[in-house]
Amino acid sequence: MMARSVTLFTLAAFFGFVALASIVGCASTGKKVPTQTGPIPEIRALVGEEVASFIVESKGGFRVESESGMALMRSNDPSRISVRRQGSLVELRFEPQGTAAVAEGSVYITPFKSSNLIYNGVSYPGRLFVLVGSVGPLYVINVLPLETYLEGVLPHEIGDPGPDAYAALQAQAITARTYAMTRIQSRKDEPFDVYAGVRDQVYGGKNDTNRLATGAVRETRGVVLTFKDKLAQANYFATCGGHTSDIRLVWPQREPARYLYGLYDCGAPGDKSFCTWVHNYRWRYSFSGKELGRILRKTIPAELGADPSTIGSLVDIGVSERNPSGRARYLEIITTKGTFTVEGDRIRWVLMADIDAGRILPSTMFELHKESQNGLLSFVSIIGGGNGHGVGMCQNGAIGMAKGGYTYEMILSHYYPGTRLAKRY
Repeated sequence: MMARSVTLFTLAAFFGFVALASIVGCASTGKKVPTQTGPIPEIRALVGEEVASFIVESKGGFRVESESGMALMRSNDPSRISVRRQGSLVELRFEPQGTAAVAEGSVYITPFKSSNLIYNGVSYPGRLFVLVGSVGPLYVINVLPLETYLEGVLPHEIGDPGPDAYAALQAQAITARTYAMTRIQSRKDEPFDVYAGVRDQVYGGKNDTNRLATGAVRETRGVVLTFKDKLAQANYFATCGGHTSDIRLVWPQREPARYLYGLYDCGAPGDKSFCTWVHNYRWRYSFSGKELGRILRKTIPAELGADPSTIGSLVDIGVSERNPSGRARYLEIITTKGTFTVEGDRIRWVLMADIDAGRILPSTMFELHKESQNGLLSFVSIIGGGNGHGVGMCQNGAIGMAKGGYTYEMILSHYYPGTRLAKRY
């Protein structure tokens, strides 16, 4: 059982520790990046999930074909088409003309004249595949070249950090490409390769694309991170808060990789972290005991599968074990009806920052300040640092490195030590 008097982890003391190593062994050693020849892969991004009906628009017209390639309908002029499930069929109708067709099974919608398709307010390059299962709603999948997909990922994953952080954009292009290619491999027998949201990488089609991000994708065309000649696990996140995480402790169920064991985010012993410049380097959330208890009565059943009636009132909460990066490995929650233990990154879903808005705790690097009254917690302040799971590349650290003059090869070597770059196409 957790002791009632918990020794608090002090963030200030942690970041006063001396860094153990500087950046060495850069991915680029002056040698030519090894190349494998091959075409640009296609990727299938799920952009619409469990949709009952929807409308697609095109300024250049489009054609609709069955999955087998049979032509169903077409328009050479700017058009919009409504799609909906009708029993076992898919009904397609041009608007406002009213021309209609039905299809048994899935269909492809392909634009003409190099135009894009507008679905749910987003302009998508490539074509849309409307997946129809035996029962239930429709799924909308954007099928397009991987490089074009990446141009729609970078603006939403790392934003527009400016020309002085261009190396960070190049590093992001390589990590996002590597991540996508691992998904293409692992999901080849599934109907799509990646979700278009945070479950994989945030992809926004042609919306918000910008010149710098597009340039970074094109200049690193086909380049990926490898380890022992295989695609590396290119995880990344927003802000490390001073130290990245060990994948074995964050996601113990996943395959470990020694280049993801966690490291100090600085260039030399005694230096500041590369991500100190960003607002979420440090943060604080405070709750009354009653408010935190309300959150836990919802999140513990959702995340741990506990019966809501077994939660009780909040007596104490504390970190029972930390990993070497200072992040909480185990969180122990004591209530009037029992004790609950949460492990790893799942802690962020249990200690939600705002349950009504669905916002999880930024990271597991935190300390707790608590007050009790009449045997129950009356106040809890969570003081922490960083944003995200902490595994792999710290995006804001990469921006800090780029602005400090580091190249993308040096950035990637820092966050994925021991990996190498390879050009796959």
